[in-house]
Amino acid sequence: MIYDKPMDISFGVFPEKVRKKHSKKEKHNINKTLALKIGAFFLTLYVGATVSFIIPLRPDYSESEKRELKKFPEFSCKAVLSGSYFDDIGTWFSDTFPFREQLTKFNTSIKKLSGFDSIAIHGDVDMGDEIPDAPLDVPVTDPPQTTAPPETTLPPETTEAEDEPKPNIKTQSLGAILVAGNSAYEYYNFSSKLAPEFINCVNAIKGAAGNKSNVYSLLIPTSMDITLHDSIRKDINSSDQKKALDYFNSSFKNVTAVPGIYEAEKAHKNEYTYFRTDHHWTALGAYYAYEEFAKAKGITPVPVSDYSTVSFDGFLGTFYSSSGQSDALGRTPDTVTAYLPNNNVECTLTEESGKTYAWDVVSDVTNYAQNLKYLTFIGGDQALVTIKNLDIHDGSTCLVIKESYGNAFVPFLIPHYENIYVIDPRHYGGTLSEFANGKEIDDIIFLANISTTRNSIYIDAMKGFIK
Repeated sequence: MIYDKPMDISFGVFPEKVRKKHSKKEKHNINKTLALKIGAFFLTLYVGATVSFIIPLRPDYSESEKRELKKFPEFSCKAVLSGSYFDDIGTWFSDTFPFREQLTKFNTSIKKLSGFDSIAIHGDVDMGDEIPDAPLDVPVTDPPQTTAPPETTLPPETTEAEDEPKPNIKTQSLGAILVAGNSAYEYYNFSSKLAPEFINCVNAIKGAAGNKSNVYSLLIPTSMDITLHDSIRKDINSSDQKKALDYFNSSFKNVTAVPGIYEAEKAHKNEYTYFRTDHHWTALGAYYAYEEFAKAKGITPVPVSDYSTVSFDGFLGTFYSSSGQSDALGRTPDTVTAYLPNNNVECTLTEESGKTYAWDVVSDVTNYAQNLKYLTFIGGDQALVTIKNLDIHDGSTCLVIKESYGNAFVPFLIPHYENIYVIDPRHYGGTLSEFANGKEIDDIIFLANISTTRNSIYIDAMKGFIK
């Protein structure tokens, strides 16, 4: 067929009337769609704002992170004038937002769909302060000595044992964490404000205990500076732990700072010395620190080959929780291995409430929840743990002041002392002077991971303990 007239529509070009007609219709549809989007946006803001101010909906505890959430700050003129009061309100507002658990899990699920989970940061990364080159030079002030021990809130001896204690399962509040492959690492930021307070607490231990005991300090590096590959670590905004450890150890007075722990852990970095899904070290990592303590004290460590072991699979710890249950971590759970004491021992736990229980130094946690496997070591973070070695009768006694890193370390001390006391200042109701009064304590061992040096909650607990 041959057309003798030009077509009205050629090569997709509309006649003027058709174009105007479509143009008006398109503008109407665009305006309608835009109005709907704007309306939906402001409706979401309105609903979110309304829900955020419903106080009963605000959570006070995070099950996924296993920590208490920020409390609304107490009013004070000083805090208002300094501006910290309003900063704390902002932190409370964001930390306790209604349905935060569900929103966090939803966000994690969306991220998983992208497929980019090989390296991820969870939480806000804080810039660490500059670490001083010279040690802190402050006078050591001994706390006032009491002439008679006040009544303590904890019973000094074992009371009637019960079947099951209520182990404290809350863990320390973590800062930002890095997930790289199937392992996670906690950022460490040196705090120039809290460092002197931490140092003063450690320096005051000897005086608070009556100046009769040898005091040892073991500051433990975390996995960020030990097992994270150097090619990744060099670009991470995390304070230099080796430099920080040197600063703290050189600032302690009347304390034997155990050297060589960082180097020992670094030398064994290719072994299973830190968990991948949890912020703690493994019992093997604790053993290498025990060897360094033995050198400092002048005793012979028990060879690791002399121990029999027990292992518990399926451990998914604090990193797994704090990362919103990272799929990369969840696919490869940790295994908790404990080294069993070779001596005949009696172990007793004392809770914050004062109740005491007969317990095992290493307990069977096979049926514990996946996040509680670390409780195999001395029953977790209790106010007081008392261990008696029935094979030794020389009265040798040590006191371990610790946070949760100390749990995996304590069993290695058993061959060297008749009596071992373990206190966690966060849960203990009395003071060091009360506890030490009347006891012949040969050695006091303070053990904490380096993140504790910037942890105000732990430092405040130490201040109360060493009064």
